[in-house]
Amino acid sequence: MKAGKALLLLICSCLLGGCWDRKEVNDVAFVLGTAVDKEGKEYRTTVQIALPSQLSTAGTSGGGGGTSGDRSYYLESKTGTTMRESNDKEQENTSRKLNYSHRRTLIIGADLAREGIARMTDALARTPENRLSSLIVVAEGRGSDILEAQAPIEQYPAEMVRELAYTYMKEPRNLKLLIHTMLSEGVDPVVPVVGLVDTMPQGGKENKRNIKIKGLAVFKGDKVSGTVSQRLARGLLLVLDQAKTTEYVINPPGGAGKLTLLLNETDVKITPAVRGDDIRMTVELLVKGELSENQSSYNMAIPKNIDWLEHKAEGLIRQSVEESIRVVQRDYESDVLGFGRVIKTKLPGVWDQIKGHWSELYPEVEVEVRPRIHIESTGAITKPFGLREDQLHD
Repeated sequence: MKAGKALLLLICSCLLGGCWDRKEVNDVAFVLGTAVDKEGKEYRTTVQIALPSQLSTAGTSGGGGGTSGDRSYYLESKTGTTMRESNDKEQENTSRKLNYSHRRTLIIGADLAREGIARMTDALARTPENRLSSLIVVAEGRGSDILEAQAPIEQYPAEMVRELAYTYMKEPRNLKLLIHTMLSEGVDPVVPVVGLVDTMPQGGKENKRNIKIKGLAVFKGDKVSGTVSQRLARGLLLVLDQAKTTEYVINPPGGAGKLTLLLNETDVKITPAVRGDDIRMTVELLVKGELSENQSSYNMAIPKNIDWLEHKAEGLIRQSVEESIRVVQRDYESDVLGFGRVIKTKLPGVWDQIKGHWSELYPEVEVEVRPRIHIESTGAITKPFGLREDQLHD
């Protein structure tokens, strides 16, 4: 009996998994971010590799990047006729096995983005190790320049890009969402644009090149057809329902000073109306906000002043959204708002008739914007903080 039990245990132990395929951490190089650029007919990929041994000393001169030669990361860059070939060349130059499972950021260079990214994405999706949740951004110039930035606050430039994307949009575009949008009918992708700026006025002793989001890149298919500036991007983000926070600075009806309105919640409804090739879209925006600053002499605790502010803000929002839609629709012919998808969803029979020439119809679509704003709060105080009662206007 005991011999039978011992034999059974021995047989079961043969079925247990072992560690034959283990990889020690000391043998792995973790890639945190990748930049892909186009150089002539070749792809240049630049990978940012974490250096754990430098984490305790990085940033000794006031930033995550650390002092020269003492950074918490290492950059490796190679070119190849395909993205996969350039990755293989990087591996040949690296003593540890490149591991992409921790990559959280993918930066696409401007030249490659304008040429088209469909072919490049195959290598990213075909290998299971690559994360489809990696965030996608388009560089204002070369993607490799972003990974070389000093990024004073974060340990790694790739991580700073990721954090900026999450502060800019409610749902930053990752690889999975980007590809899904590219393959969907009646909608085009949109992703943030990142660039470099000086942290101090030129000539300052502590001046560094920092990373900043500079607007939105709008696609037509798999190609970037244009970029939208920060000023126009806030209106576009509102109607995309992707704005984290949006502020409008408003002149009071009289006197000096400014009023600052913070918009923090948006509900968007798009309704199509189609008669043959005459297509109209109604964009309804229900926006909630709060007064975040009052430098004027107006008492915003009075209902009529709140009504005036709401009416004024509705006009500014309408103007901002209409201008941003006009640029992406007429100048870039990019359907980032998904007007075609709205027609497909709500009027599928109509979509079957027009989808073959939607690219010609889309730039001529008439769009009506109807914003409605509700100011829920005027802040912790109801009157301008630094003025006496006799200095206030009703």
